[in-house]
Amino acid sequence: MLRKILKSLFSYYVKGQRKSIRHRIKKLAALICGMMRRKRSTLSALGSGLPQQIEAYSKEKAAKSFLESYWIDFETYYQPYIIKLLKKLLPSLTQRFGLQLLIDGSKVGNHHMMLMISVYFRGRSIPLVWLVERKPKGHFAEQTHLGLIEKAHKLLQQVQPNLKITLTGDGEFDGTSLIRFCKTKEWQYVFRTSCNTVFYENDTRFQAQDIEANEQQKFTSIPNLEFTEKREPKVNFVLWHDAQKYEEALPLVSNFSEPIDTIEAYDRRYSVECLFKDMKSNTFNIHKTRIKDTHAISNLIMVAAFALTLLLKLGLKYDNLKWHKRIHRWRKDRKVCSITTFSRDLLEYLLEEDLAFCFSFQFSNNSS
Repeated sequence: MLRKILKSLFSYYVKGQRKSIRHRIKKLAALICGMMRRKRSTLSALGSGLPQQIEAYSKEKAAKSFLESYWIDFETYYQPYIIKLLKKLLPSLTQRFGLQLLIDGSKVGNHHMMLMISVYFRGRSIPLVWLVERKPKGHFAEQTHLGLIEKAHKLLQQVQPNLKITLTGDGEFDGTSLIRFCKTKEWQYVFRTSCNTVFYENDTRFQAQDIEANEQQKFTSIPNLEFTEKREPKVNFVLWHDAQKYEEALPLVSNFSEPIDTIEAYDRRYSVECLFKDMKSNTFNIHKTRIKDTHAISNLIMVAAFALTLLLKLGLKYDNLKWHKRIHRWRKDRKVCSITTFSRDLLEYLLEEDLAFCFSFQFSNNSS
C-alpha cells in the first residue's frame, strides 16, 4: 500500500526534485498510509506507516517531527498536487455553477479552529486551501476570510485563468468585503445571512425577518437591493423555506439572477459539512488531536486531505453493487453509507483479504 501511495504521489511533483524534498515526500506518503490503515490521526497511527524497523515511540517522534517541521508546508507539498488534480477534474467540475467553492470553519483539537475552502465534487468536497488559528471557538474575522479567498484565487489562476467560479458560505461569511471581492473577480456568490440583516429597496429599509416565504414556491425573491447599513448595491435576496429540510426559512444573498440558482447553489454547501465529518468523527478524528502547535495541526490537515482524496478515488472506482454487497448489507430502499465510509471499509476489506486493487490519485477510468 505504501508503494502505491508513494508512486502516485511522486507523479504530482516535478521530476528532479532535491533529495531532501524526495525524502520528505516519502515520509509524507508513510504518514498518509498510517492514517488510512489505522483510521486515526494520532501520532502513533501516523508513525505506524513508516517502513523502518524501529520502536513505536521512535515512530511517534518521527511523525511529530515531520508535522512540526517548517520545511513541510502547503505551498511545497499540497499546492502542486491540488493544481494538477483540479486540471484533470475541470471537465467534471465546471458545469452549471462553474467551479464551486465552499467556505466554512470548524474546531480542531482543544484550542484551535480551521478555516477551509473546498471544491464541490459529486456531492462531496475536496480540500483546496485552509488556515489554522489558535482559538477555542467562534468565528474568524472578515479580513481572515478575505485573505484565504485571495489565496484560493491565486491558486486557481494557476489551474486556469478566468474560471467560472461560485463561492458559497454560511452566515459567517456574508460580509460586504467578500461580496465586493466576488464582484471584482466576476465570481458568482451565495451566502446565508441573518434574520436581522438590513436591506434597502428604493430607500425603504427592512430586515430579512420582515419577509415571509411563499408557501407555493417555497421562496420569496427580491432583486437589486442595497445590503446592510453600508448599502452594498446590486444584491439579490432570496428567502428560502423547505419545510422538509429546515424548520425555519433561510435568508440568502447572492448575485444570481434566478432564485432557483441561488437555492440550488446554497444547497450544495452542505457537502463541506460532509467533508468535516469525514475528516473528524466519521474517519480520521482530527478533532481529537492533542497536537498544540498551529503549524503542525495545519500539516496534519494536509495529511488528512491527501488521505481523503485517495479514499474518494478508491470509492468511486469500486462503487458498484458487487463490492457494496461484500462490504455491508445491501439495501434497495435507502443508501446505507456515504462514499467515504464505503471506501474506508473497502480498503480494510481489501487489505485483510490480501486482494490486489487499483489505488492512485488519478481520477480516470484507467488509473492504477
